Amino acid sequence: MVKADKEERSFGVVWPLMVAQTIGAFNDNVMKAMLPVMAAVQFGKASMDTVNQQVSILLILPFVVFAPFAGWLADRFSKRKVIVFALFGQLLGLGLLGCALYAQNMQFSLAGFFLLSIQSAFLSPAKKGILKELVGTSRLGKAVGYMEMLAMVGILGGAFVGAIAFDHLVAERGGWAAALIICGFVSVFALASWVISWPIPETQVIRAKPFRASLFVRHFHDLFYLFKHRGLRYAAMGDAWFWGVGSFFYLVLVKLSGEVVVGKVGMGSLYGYWFLLVGFGIMLGSLFVAYLNRGRLEIGLSPIGALGIPIIYLGLYLAEPTAVTFDCCCLSLGFFGALFFVPLNGYLQDQAKEEERGKILAASNLLTQLCGIGLILFHAYLSNVLKLSAKEELLVIMAPALVIGLLTARNLFEDFCRAWFHMILKIFYRIKIVGMERFPVGGCLIVSNHLSYADPVFIGAAFPRKVRYLAYAGLADSPLMGWVFRLTKTLTVSSEKSLDSFRLSVKRLKEGVPLCVFAEGGISRLGVLLPFMRGSVVLAKQAGVPVIPVYLDGVWGSVFSMQGGKFFRKFPTSFPYRVTVRVGSPVRAGEASVSKLRQEVMGLGMQSFCDRMKMGEDARNEVKKALLKNRNGLFFASEDGLRVTRGEFLSASHSGKTDFPVGLVEWRKNFLEFLDRDNDPSSTRIYANWMRLREMHLWDYPLLWIRPGVGPWFQQWLPWIPLLSERVLRFKDEGFLIGKCENCLNQDSVVEVQGLATDRNGIVSLNGPSATYEGSDQNDGDQVGSKDFSLGRMMVGFSYREEPGSFFVKGLEEEEVREVQGMDEDGFLIAG
Repeated sequence: MVKADKEERSFGVVWPLMVAQTIGAFNDNVMKAMLPVMAAVQFGKASMDTVNQQVSILLILPFVVFAPFAGWLADRFSKRKVIVFALFGQLLGLGLLGCALYAQNMQFSLAGFFLLSIQSAFLSPAKKGILKELVGTSRLGKAVGYMEMLAMVGILGGAFVGAIAFDHLVAERGGWAAALIICGFVSVFALASWVISWPIPETQVIRAKPFRASLFVRHFHDLFYLFKHRGLRYAAMGDAWFWGVGSFFYLVLVKLSGEVVVGKVGMGSLYGYWFLLVGFGIMLGSLFVAYLNRGRLEIGLSPIGALGIPIIYLGLYLAEPTAVTFDCCCLSLGFFGALFFVPLNGYLQDQAKEEERGKILAASNLLTQLCGIGLILFHAYLSNVLKLSAKEELLVIMAPALVIGLLTARNLFEDFCRAWFHMILKIFYRIKIVGMERFPVGGCLIVSNHLSYADPVFIGAAFPRKVRYLAYAGLADSPLMGWVFRLTKTLTVSSEKSLDSFRLSVKRLKEGVPLCVFAEGGISRLGVLLPFMRGSVVLAKQAGVPVIPVYLDGVWGSVFSMQGGKFFRKFPTSFPYRVTVRVGSPVRAGEASVSKLRQEVMGLGMQSFCDRMKMGEDARNEVKKALLKNRNGLFFASEDGLRVTRGEFLSASHSGKTDFPVGLVEWRKNFLEFLDRDNDPSSTRIYANWMRLREMHLWDYPLLWIRPGVGPWFQQWLPWIPLLSERVLRFKDEGFLIGKCENCLNQDSVVEVQGLATDRNGIVSLNGPSATYEGSDQNDGDQVGSKDFSLGRMMVGFSYREEPGSFFVKGLEEEEVREVQGMDEDGFLIAG
């Protein structure tokens, strides 16, 4: 049986599983919530807590007894078939329970409920183990988030409906009859759940070891196997703690409802309402985790949830049960609980080997159930022996919850900090990830462009695995950056210890660690791609790992970039700010070279630029909108005092006014042709020129002198760029000045600009001002913006291709440029 690759399957294939398991959880918990309240009605209020404890243990016991066999079945046979048969088993359990209720036999009813619990024990490892096989690693975090959210909706929704429904029926029908009616309706839902499970896709069957009777006792051996793996051990312990405390909290709330409500009727409605709030909180928390987990597993959310839980317990202790504060605490407990256990569950499923996933998950389930039984017995001791009230029990459980929270934060401190960074990042940025399916397993060298101090955060948030970085050692002199480097295990390089840094980097790569290098050697303050240093190529060849080219698009202009010559001390140009992380195909170490890697990164930049470019009519509309605004702004100012506003120039273009300088008259003609032609192909080129010039440091200078260039240079600039940028124009010698204001035109300090333009791609390259920054890192000094006898640096959104005797520019279109001989090692185009 051949199946489509799991990474290529639609996410929709998991929905039959999601819906079926949600209905199954709902059915189990309707009966679980109903039985204690029925016992209170039939046998007295004092029996409710005892029956509730018995039901809770019966729900857990099958997971202890049958967990290894269930895990073996999930590994040995089709997980789909195991799921379908387990859901059919729920129908059998409900049939037995219905017969017991009809016979009005409580012990028989508990036996029927025990059968329901048995089918849940067989369903659990199969439904969790099949997830990764259906969706793959990249979408596993999202799938786990949805599964846990819907399971919790089923659990808490069932508890709410079961309690509320019984309270409404008991007054007219009596306890046994009300329970039987509810059981009948739940049986219909169970049938629906079984039918819905049929479309679940088949997955590859892992041939597990043959069945032996010792399998029923070897689950403790599986626990030892689980505990040998540090990460799996902690994830399973955290998951077990959450569900164990959940059982404890359920018993406490049921007990609290009995303390608050006078009489036998109304208790179910009250604790059902509280559980509905907890369930809604878990739903919100799971959705939040699923949102943050897109493309990755954000394990750092677990410490946030673990620290929030004891705080909420304190709030529950202090609040009045009938107050809104208590309701808010129930909602918050569900939210923080989801933050805690959903990432742990996803980590457990992702890290378990495929052929052993069923066994690992069954061992985890066993640990969870043992913890649950322990905490149920602990509740029985506090309630029956120490005679503590429900509120006092909450205060008792708060102490270990605080310890668990602190231990989780300590063990996952790096992930904890990363999670906060990524959450804050998602508030201010919208990161689009393209090509991540090309990211390989094992060690690799990520080579990216570098435009801002936030680039490592963008890459860390985009990639599914932890990425380590190679950075300049001088940055660690700052106490803050030194702490960040130690926290993130960043490798540093300096001229004094370059060999040691190189050896350690090679070692990390060979160990399978993804290592990121910003090959330009520093942040680009020009806005364009700088020359690459040779170190990245040598590193990849020595380690024998592939190189992954990456381009960060849209970063220039963010507060963390060097736009305006300053870092952070500026307002963002948009909110939220959109950034694209584009991942290229791996380059084998033997094929890597400085020029090839730079070409690959430039090619990714060209793709990203074209993706966000407006073409054709859309580009024309954007250009027209920009041209027609601020009509009172000054457009032209001559030395002899002639001043023309933007509005006057536009009006003259329509009226045919000719008492303008010759140059303006010619531009007016071009402008009229642009306005009159509906499908003017120049619209896209004009828009692209404007976009490219905005994404470099050129506009940081108040006065530019545009000198003669190569190709249709002036035609690409005039009149479009001064109009679009709302700057003032003046003729000067063989070129023209563009000033930020009229007074700027008279300044002595002027920046000369010249370069290359083509008819099909517009402004391709330019020689412009150098960028200077006085900081405390490797960015000190000038980044050269021009070079004698060259055509300048290629602008954003361009790549190139070379053949013997030919140079091809790749931008809006690919075209051969005969004026270019090639590109030198400093990144400047060589004039032909």
